[in-house]
Amino acid sequence: MALSGMRGLSVFISDIRNCHNKEQERLRVDKELGNIRTRFKNEKGLSPYEKKKYVWKMLYIYMLGYDVDFGHMETISLISAPKYPEKQVGYIVTSCLLNETNDFLRMVINTVRNDIIGRNETFQCLALTMVGNIGGKEFSESLAPDVQKLLISSSCRPVVRKKAALCLLRLYRRNTDVLNIDGWSDRMAQLLDERDLGVLTSVMSLFVSLVSNNAEAYWNCLPKCVRILERMARNQDIPQEYTYYGIPSPWLQVKTMRALQYFPTIEDPSARRALFEVLQRILMGTDVVKNVNKNNASHAVLFEALALVMHLDAEKEMMSQCVALLGKFIAVREPNIRYLGLENMSRMLLVTDVQDIIKRHQAQIIISLKDPDISIRRRALDLLYGMCDVTNAKEIVEELLQYLNTAEFAMREELSLKAAILAEKFAPDLSWYVDVILQLIDKAGDFVSDDIWYRVVQFVTNNEDLQPYAAAKAREYLDKPALHETMVKVSAYLLGEYGHLLSQRPGCSPKELFAIINDKLPTVSTSTVAILLSTYAKILMHTQPPDVGLQKQILTIFKKYESYIDVEIQQRAVEYFELSRKGAALADVLAEMPKFPERESALLKKAEDAEVDTAEQSAIKLRSQQQTSNALVVTDHPPVNGVPASNHLTLVKMPSQNIAEESNVTYEEPPVETPKENGTPVKVESKVDIIPETNIESKVEPPTSQPASQADLLADLLGPLAIEGPPAAVEQNPVQGLEANQSPVGDLALATLEDQSNSVQPIVNVEEKFHILCSKDSGVLYEDPHIQIGLKAEWRAHHGRLVLFLGNKNTSSLVSVRALILPPSHLKMEPSSVPDTIPPRAQVQIPLEVVNLRASRDVAVIDFSYTFGTVLANAKLRLPVVLNKFLQPITLSPEEFFPQWKALNVQPLKVQEVVKGVKPLPLPEIASLFMSLHLAATPGLDNNPNNLVACTTFFSETTRAMLCLVRVETDPQDRTQLRLTVASGDQYLTFELKEFIKEHLIDIPRVQASSPPVPVQPQLPPAAPATYNDPGAMLAGLL
Repeated sequence: MALSGMRGLSVFISDIRNCHNKEQERLRVDKELGNIRTRFKNEKGLSPYEKKKYVWKMLYIYMLGYDVDFGHMETISLISAPKYPEKQVGYIVTSCLLNETNDFLRMVINTVRNDIIGRNETFQCLALTMVGNIGGKEFSESLAPDVQKLLISSSCRPVVRKKAALCLLRLYRRNTDVLNIDGWSDRMAQLLDERDLGVLTSVMSLFVSLVSNNAEAYWNCLPKCVRILERMARNQDIPQEYTYYGIPSPWLQVKTMRALQYFPTIEDPSARRALFEVLQRILMGTDVVKNVNKNNASHAVLFEALALVMHLDAEKEMMSQCVALLGKFIAVREPNIRYLGLENMSRMLLVTDVQDIIKRHQAQIIISLKDPDISIRRRALDLLYGMCDVTNAKEIVEELLQYLNTAEFAMREELSLKAAILAEKFAPDLSWYVDVILQLIDKAGDFVSDDIWYRVVQFVTNNEDLQPYAAAKAREYLDKPALHETMVKVSAYLLGEYGHLLSQRPGCSPKELFAIINDKLPTVSTSTVAILLSTYAKILMHTQPPDVGLQKQILTIFKKYESYIDVEIQQRAVEYFELSRKGAALADVLAEMPKFPERESALLKKAEDAEVDTAEQSAIKLRSQQQTSNALVVTDHPPVNGVPASNHLTLVKMPSQNIAEESNVTYEEPPVETPKENGTPVKVESKVDIIPETNIESKVEPPTSQPASQADLLADLLGPLAIEGPPAAVEQNPVQGLEANQSPVGDLALATLEDQSNSVQPIVNVEEKFHILCSKDSGVLYEDPHIQIGLKAEWRAHHGRLVLFLGNKNTSSLVSVRALILPPSHLKMEPSSVPDTIPPRAQVQIPLEVVNLRASRDVAVIDFSYTFGTVLANAKLRLPVVLNKFLQPITLSPEEFFPQWKALNVQPLKVQEVVKGVKPLPLPEIASLFMSLHLAATPGLDNNPNNLVACTTFFSETTRAMLCLVRVETDPQDRTQLRLTVASGDQYLTFELKEFIKEHLIDIPRVQASSPPVPVQPQLPPAAPATYNDPGAMLAGLL
């Protein structure tokens, strides 16, 4: 700021600096603002010099932190001044005082545009600088074309083109529509041939922003970037002013390598070979020197080169060289270099086959864990946490436990959490896991959350072999004179539940256990007192034969706490006191805790919430979200059959994400074990209402010739087989009021997708994807240019669990994300919360619990919306929670089928309808269609080769397991009509299932999921002598 000739401004600044306190400064500023306001009221009497002086004073006051809410018109009027001093003040002060939302800026757009397109390079630079600082949508729409012309002009000086590139970058970040991708691909390739390094550096900044949004459009620029790196590496034609401590333009090198990381891969062999030669030269030529500035520049280039090497999946030899280089950096004295070495080594863990090489530096990483700098210690802890696996878990966890004794309080909570997670994930056996957690509680009890000891109790409860060992270890810790309250909690709980298993050991009798636990009672908080009271009740229950003295002591404690101020403790004391009088019945009431249901580990979720990555947001970070993680996590999932085996920790590899692939399911599956789907035929061995989960495949037999005289086994049971129409009674709707609500054929939705007005259109056939997911349990539900929604479902009886995967396909965040579930009345849905923002290239999961209350063909709708930039997208999608998801196909023998068919021979439990307009399909294809709907075609029940019989079980909360029987009679002369008979124990279910099947027979989805082979309806052999097991004899008995 030039102050020459402005004596008033110099005096004002001097007065401000001489103020002794803030109050004097405020009074002086208020006085000056009043003077300026008075002078601006008589603007016509102000000379250009005075106006310039007062505007400078306003800027200085604004920089001191005071509000300046006037004088804006006088400021922007200086931009129109013809002379440079006034115009300079106008541009500078406007850039500082006003933002893009200020209405005054609209008044200067034409003036700024005239300066940009004018011939005065100084005025052009001033205008470009102000536009680049303020940005704004109006500036981008009005001035972007003129800025582009300046950038690509060959007649402009480099200083103007540099500012034009940076100005265009700011406008592009504010509004991506200012650049036409089709036209700018070739222009950018030409700009990357620029010889002036100043212009090239500015253009590279613009290029990085362009490829971060759409790398596919700029493939022709990739060889240009490789040539730039070659030029820098060979130090060819590099002016001295762009050489920083002997390093050719390090800023340009870093930006160029950053841009290359946005391209998926480099297919051109020559370009790939040239690039690896450059990277090899960077890796070999970087070393630690005494000059700090040179170190900073060289390591900036080096670490960006390491990120590019990881992105390109270089050969293992180069990866080993990178790890060795980083291993050398983490051993130097300079703390900044050690920090960067540890941080980048953590990033290297994302690359496959490198973890074993990193393990060679484990000793040095452990030394860094004791570094004086806490930021280095945190990075070392993160690195040890990431590189831990089953081979080195014991060593790393023991080191963390030792370090816990001397670690400062700021790190102890994070240290305890990560040690507990590693012990849980990589425990060679559960006894070691229990030892680690108890040591953790003993050494850092104040920093061990309740989730940690809850988890160890869960494992001990679910593993009977572990219970005596855990109880014995808890007894040992109680002998210590100083014990943390968390240890008292876990020890009391374990000894209360499993202390009776130690009764034969010395010092572990019920009386001794009570005495040692009761010693801790006066020193613990109310929450622990409640646990101790439960422990006393358990000890009293397990004492056999009863000990009168022990019973009296415990009852005295219960009586004492009956009037305690805490309601929870008071209630426990009263209830336990009354229960203790019930004698033998006490054992039934206070039985051993059942096994815990498996659930998601709270520790893993807590670790994810606590993680803070201080590394800069770079392309390698975006790529890391698509890498396969080598971490093993404990997954809690419901058992498929009965109680899960609990003698080991469940270790599951985290699957990878791939958001970029099209035509495949591109979402991350949750690491849970999928139970058997409701699509596998099962054989009923005994009762119809008990469906065992055994997978028995029916044998496919070729059809055999059938005598014409063979009787129709079901004819008399079903009534006349007049194909021209069903009986009049059957045509009536058995369920009153349902006919009016019947949807049109093929329309199962609550909302019509075609009626939606949306600026963002899907790039997939949403209707087709919905029909596919009606017969499959995983796939893509919706996809547009910005987001992809995948779905994975699990079904068990009338319960279902859906997981929606929302994948952001862009390098910018999706904001204002909303997902409103609109369930029909027959479904109870409990969705989890939806995050408001989806980060770039990230994926979020939305679990959704479903309970089927009754039969219905209505489907749920999800009203989904989000904002990308200035675009608001909205889509109403049908969720494939349809009737057949709650069907379980079964096969019945004739002995099981016919009694059920006869019992359901009344209306409206059994309904018939002649369905016309059916798509002509051969019987095997109808059987295949039924199989996709979870209806199992059962051979041997109908000896008419033109008929088909199917069985299934429907599950709902009201009906539980309900057997459903279906018969289809076709006319070989006319395949466009058939008679459909459906029977079940519930009239509403019968009607809904009949309509559901009819809709699929009339309007079969265009894309059908591949289904397993279905048994072809075989024909029965010639009639055998009548026996009890013969269907003919059974039919005669029924008649």
